[in-house]
Amino acid sequence: MSKNRAPTRLPASKTGPLSPAAAVLSILRKLADASADGIALTDGAGTLLLASPRLGEMFGYDPAELVGSPVELLIPSDLRVAHRGHLASYARRPVPRPMGKGLRLVGLRKDQTTFPAQISLSPAPAEVGQFIVAVIRDVTQLVLLEDQAPAAVAETFRIRADYQLHDIVVSKLFAAGLILQAAADQPADAARQAILEAADQLDDTISDIRDAAFRMNIARCPP
Repeated sequence: MSKNRAPTRLPASKTGPLSPAAAVLSILRKLADASADGIALTDGAGTLLLASPRLGEMFGYDPAELVGSPVELLIPSDLRVAHRGHLASYARRPVPRPMGKGLRLVGLRKDQTTFPAQISLSPAPAEVGQFIVAVIRDVTQLVLLEDQAPAAVAETFRIRADYQLHDIVVSKLFAAGLILQAAADQPADAARQAILEAADQLDDTISDIRDAAFRMNIARCPP
């Protein structure tokens, strides 16, 4: 991270009555805190602005240590050049998707040990810039299952599909929340447009859940 540029920081939570914008941010923090998977929010340059407790636990850091650090801190040094390429590619086409599709991704803990990771990225545009929501999980047990039990491939595929749905839902909720947070401090006309945009995000999320439930029901039905 450049020493000449301070990282964009999300405002810290405060005691006492919350403004509408702070209330939305509080909800986003609670969503991140409650997640069984690691959640990170970065700016377009890859600086960590928010790190959930589970993310810190997964990588061996206090979450506060991670805020303001480059996301490359969590990537083995020999993979960082490739990561920069992935980041540049994502910036050109920022759509919700798994990171490194078809590749086995690796996370680097504070103690320099590594683990297989699954990472999903989703853009979260806001008035002050472009953010990226990342949902990260340790898939050590899933990889072992895939490697040791070929018959379990169908089951691991279903589990990964469930993970992907979860990641999409979390990312879209974060995106909608950031839009609403910005809307809280805008003039009425701009706020109305932002609220409609957030409603579209939530509508898309409901459609994703409905489609996934339909596919699951079809898969469970006997031929």
